[in-house]
Amino acid sequence: MKLPQFLMLIPFLKRLMVETSAEAFHQACTILDENGIQYRIQTLRTRGTIGRWLDSSTYMSFNLSQNKWGAQSSTSYAIYVRRKDYETARRLTGSIKMG
Repeated sequence: MKLPQFLMLIPFLKRLMVETSAEAFHQACTILDENGIQYRIQTLRTRGTIGRWLDSSTYMSFNLSQNKWGAQSSTSYAIYVRRKDYETARRLTGSIKMG
């Protein structure tokens, strides 16, 4: 039975992966979709709203991109699956290169 994503509550799911690479994250979502495994996505930010605003305003005042000084993205993506699908999802996504 396919549940709507808003009913897939994170405390009842198992974390499959946490990834900072958008490409690896997209590959995992594509594999899960192709195999009919439902998942829930959570976006994690290590900097708060004020911190991100200060970073971007500082870099804009110097007219540089944030990557120019080696600042890494502070966004991570977590994928959660149902416990009964965890082993299958782990096996399917195990070959993805983590970024």
